[in-house]
Amino acid sequence: MVDFINKIANFNLPLCPPPVETAFFGGIRHPSVYIWDGWVYAEERKISLYALATPRAFYLDFGLDALRDRDHLPHHWRRFISEDGGKTWQDCGAVLLPRTGTGLFDSRSVWTGSVLKHGGRYLAAYTGIRDTGCETQPKLQALGLAASEDGSGFSPLSEEALLCPLRDYDAIRDAGYYLGPKETLGNDDGEEGGAILAWRDPYLVAEDGAGDTGLHMFWSAKSSLRRPQEAVIGQALIKDPFGRPQAELLPPVFLPDSEQFTQAEVPQLLRSEESGRYVMAVSTTNKTADLQPEALRMTLHFYTAPHLDGAWTALNQYDLTAQRRYPGILFGLEKQADGSTAALWNAPYDGTAPEESRYTLPAEMEKIMIFEN
Repeated sequence: MVDFINKIANFNLPLCPPPVETAFFGGIRHPSVYIWDGWVYAEERKISLYALATPRAFYLDFGLDALRDRDHLPHHWRRFISEDGGKTWQDCGAVLLPRTGTGLFDSRSVWTGSVLKHGGRYLAAYTGIRDTGCETQPKLQALGLAASEDGSGFSPLSEEALLCPLRDYDAIRDAGYYLGPKETLGNDDGEEGGAILAWRDPYLVAEDGAGDTGLHMFWSAKSSLRRPQEAVIGQALIKDPFGRPQAELLPPVFLPDSEQFTQAEVPQLLRSEESGRYVMAVSTTNKTADLQPEALRMTLHFYTAPHLDGAWTALNQYDLTAQRRYPGILFGLEKQADGSTAALWNAPYDGTAPEESRYTLPAEMEKIMIFEN
């Protein structure tokens, strides 16, 4: 670990490499950064793809291991734009950075979140990773909000997290969520023999017809109300996001097939115009600290509910393990000729893929049927 820290201290290249001027055609293989978790925000023909990114030089020049070291490093949000349905992408560069050296909840890194146009401005919910100064706890997560006038450069709305496991420990547990012992939050080896802390990947949804009062946020969480460390989806109502943001915690969202996985990550939601129902895509894994690599499973699950408060039922699932891809990016819902509805999605290659495709986005958009006609 000392050698790792010394290498990072001597890193003098940009943490956020500049945009590439040439458009990407047939997927995104960026010459300067790796990309992985991603989410989209679409306005008419323009699709904005936001993805976590980190310099390739960390790994290729310094010899770090992408699987072992990635979550110890500072990441940034990067934006790509397509106006032809994802056939070509233009790199817009970094749009959200960690506030390194501050001691704030996002002082080590920023992780996955979402973007939504709300009240005439672009609102982002994101995961902040705190620099605790302890390298055995590199995954101490909290949820925050940031804003932008045009979606291309986000500034945090507060020095305080919206929901923080350290600050709000008792309130979170009282609301039915699981958190491990305070002194081990963010532990690299997981919580009490289970998967790592889950308080990340916030996804914003404006409830249809509810105006500015119906702003919901969903995220990756755990609960022990039904069984120890069950993977669940957190939910809250967000009030006054551009003023003095507050989150009203709601009970955990229990998934009907949660016995199949240990983590439910990167929840993403869309509303079907045909059925009026909500569709939620969740990337899942059975990962724990002691799980052997050959036993790891990565699966994309789809659920539906008539309202944002449930109840959620399972629709379909797709195993990504053999393709070495993780996690799913939900691009939209598409009505088929026979009246059924399909989910359109894509997913980057993970850290176990060959170097030429590792942490890149393939060109092919996948389709999975979720509603019958």
